[in-house]
Amino acid sequence: MATNLSQSFDDSKSVVNAPASYEATLLPGSFWASAQSFSLSSLFSFLFIDHQRIMVLSRIRDIVLTPNFAPSSAISIINACAADLTPKRFSKLLQTPNIEGHTALYWAIVNKQREVLSAFAAFISECSPACSSELRLACPLASDHTSFTQLKLASIDAKGEALRRTLGCPPDEIEVHEASRVGESSDYQFAASFRIRMFQKRLRITHKLKHEFVAGGRIWWFCFDIGIQGKWRIVFGLSSPSMPVCPKASFWIEDNREPGRKLQHMKDSEFCETLVPDQ
Repeated sequence: MATNLSQSFDDSKSVVNAPASYEATLLPGSFWASAQSFSLSSLFSFLFIDHQRIMVLSRIRDIVLTPNFAPSSAISIINACAADLTPKRFSKLLQTPNIEGHTALYWAIVNKQREVLSAFAAFISECSPACSSELRLACPLASDHTSFTQLKLASIDAKGEALRRTLGCPPDEIEVHEASRVGESSDYQFAASFRIRMFQKRLRITHKLKHEFVAGGRIWWFCFDIGIQGKWRIVFGLSSPSMPVCPKASFWIEDNREPGRKLQHMKDSEFCETLVPDQ
């Protein structure tokens, strides 16, 4: 009997079922195993990153809490720590109050570690509001006007700052010189020197030029103001979070455009208690 091969191997007429497709043969547990593997991988990655963060924090803590830590060694360690974390994570770690309830920046200021503070600041594009508020506490504790300026912690009048930039005027300069206690009293002496550029033009436009500085364990503000009658006034006071004080003040004003001109000197009698204004 002749055999028709084409008919014998016709898939459409074959009685043998074709093997199931790949998708149909997946076992129910395969997806679960894959998901479990991914979950464990993520967990190990998280644990590794957290371990790195803990190790970095430990090294940073040693730097800011160890007296007389060598600045050169500290900077080398800080750079190594920054390489162990992403820039965002390292910046966040420095601004988190995770060292005795305060940030690493806070301790660097309080313990007068200027080089360490500068190294930290290089890895922070912008301080968070909470961190800035804490650093405004730290600077008066150390009477550190330099760090106060470096970290741009002073309150700035937005309108006045915009005008200064529009005029192409360089930033104003403030220098603070502190002396030791006076006699056996608890009084401090300090001198704050202001160099205000384009002074008259800016004052006529904004009617107010105000600056903050740190001296004597407090944050002070100093303001030139044009009153209702068009007269210039010099006003000063305390900024938050400074404690009240009874100050004595003297003012000297010099016009750099006329070096030979006599200085204007104003001396105030003892003030009553100067309070921090309500915010």
